[in-house]
Amino acid sequence: MGRLAEAIKANRQQRRQPHDCAGGGAVECEVLVGTIGFVPGADHCIAYNETDLAEIEQGDVPICGVRFTVLTGDRVQMAKALGASYASCTLDEVRAEVALDSEFDVVVRLLDADMDETTVRALARLRPAAISPAPQFPLSLRDAVNLQRLGMLTGIPLAILCPIDVSSSDLEILRDAGLGCMLLQRGATSDDIAAVKQRIAGLPSRVPGED
Repeated sequence: MGRLAEAIKANRQQRRQPHDCAGGGAVECEVLVGTIGFVPGADHCIAYNETDLAEIEQGDVPICGVRFTVLTGDRVQMAKALGASYASCTLDEVRAEVALDSEFDVVVRLLDADMDETTVRALARLRPAAISPAPQFPLSLRDAVNLQRLGMLTGIPLAILCPIDVSSSDLEILRDAGLGCMLLQRGATSDDIAAVKQRIAGLPSRVPGED
């Protein structure tokens, strides 16, 4: 289990702890909030290109990742050398050998969230750190159902690319479907990150028994 998966697991355990966002201190957020490129205050950052990578290398980022179009064992070693602990790829872009590296996390981007149950369960057996469908915002009922289905069938955290102004109602649906980490669209600022974390912290409590 790499750093991203460990952080998501720790936050999932924290969900069972009551939080109070009325005080003046930092908000304890149950979902990792990340950015494309380095932005202060982000829980994780991902590099889409060399410029992003240079920014991340100069910043103080607890968890960073890279987006590859082809992810091989050699590229995992290269990513590790750059300080990355996870990569984002589609099923066709990542080589099966990468799943054997327990210290490097893979976020699997799904081009089609409406996968058959057998395929979804087979994907879960490979234990990616997160699965990343691409719903449209604001969320449709179909997207909400598909996200709930993925969470229920796999038990794997969801990682979602969200608009900077993602609404509290959409955040609640995502959280209840199993959101483990999110990525704000390019252009997010530190204030945007803080605002999203505040909205997450202010969501209604979960129904007892929900994960």
